[in-house]
Formats: sequence, structure tokens, C-alpha cells
Amino acid sequence: MKLFIKSFLFFFLISRMYSAELTFTCHGVDRFPVFDQIDDQNTFMTYTNEFQCTTNTSMIIFGTANGVVETLNGKQLENIVSRNTDRYGNIGYLRSVPADMKHYRENNENITGSSINSWEFIGGTGPFADLKGIIMTGAYLQLGQNRNGSYNFIWKAKATGVPDKIIEKINNYKGKEE
Repeated sequence: MKLFIKSFLFFFLISRMYSAELTFTCHGVDRFPVFDQIDDQNTFMTYTNEFQCTTNTSMIIFGTANGVVETLNGKQLENIVSRNTDRYGNIGYLRSVPADMKHYRENNENITGSSINSWEFIGGTGPFADLKGIIMTGAYLQLGQNRNGSYNFIWKAKATGVPDKIIEKINNYKGKEE
């Protein structure tokens, strides 16, 4: 049993030595084209956003996200997919996933003002293919409504335990091979 515990600790520590943190800082605007307050426990809204992000790697991205956010019997359910493009034209997809922890502040007729949320890379080309399965968790803050009717936001997120080889591959990426 002691050998098993020592072996586990050894492999855990070694895997941590060869893993890094990936951070994203995103800014953009989001909209809620449909927002129906059915009653105190039930809402339905469609969601769309446009954003751009910098990272702690050489990756810079922009994109859009679209989906549905429902509150049924007081429990929030999300089905949102994000399409991202990097500066080389690679496309990546993320989907919203339930975070371990969510905190909401109601803002402007019950539209979310801040939250902790998570997104999972689900596929794509170039560096996005290597990120498949990585989950980013971050803080979302809605800054307020602008004169065009959209809401400006900031999202700061990170994923821990990302293999160093993936970070190196992103940093060394030179575009699609011709």
C-alpha cells in the first residue's frame, strides 16, 4: 500500500512539473435578443456575443458565441457554442459547460451581471485541435449596456495542467504548412 501511495505521488508530481497554465483575457459585447421572464423560477433567453482574446501564449483569437440560456425551476441550463478564429485562420470550437461554482448578480431586468463559468475546447484546426478536452474556467463581468443596446463584458479565464508540449506547440506555431 505504501508503494502504491508513493508511486501515485511520484507520478502526480512529475505530471505537474510538465504542465502549465493557459490564460485567456477576453473583451466583447453580448446581446440577449430574446428574454422571456416566464415566472420567478423560469426564464428563457437567446444569447449571442462577439469577442477578441489575448492569451499568455502567442495565440490571439476573435469570434462569436450563440446559444440558449434557460432557467427551469430555479436551475440554469446553458447550451452555447463559441466559434473562434486565430490570426492564421484556424477555427476552434468551445461549448459552455457547468462550472463547479456559479455566482450571479442580477443586473438590468435579471440578465446576468457576473458569473463564474467554464468552456471546453471541443475541436478545430491548428492549435485548437491540440486543446480539445481542455476546460477553461473564468470570471465573467458585464460592464453595462452601451448606446447600441449591447452589453460590454470582460472574461478572464485559465486552465491548469495543460501539457507543456501543447503550450510550446502553440508558441511555435507558424501557420498552416503550404
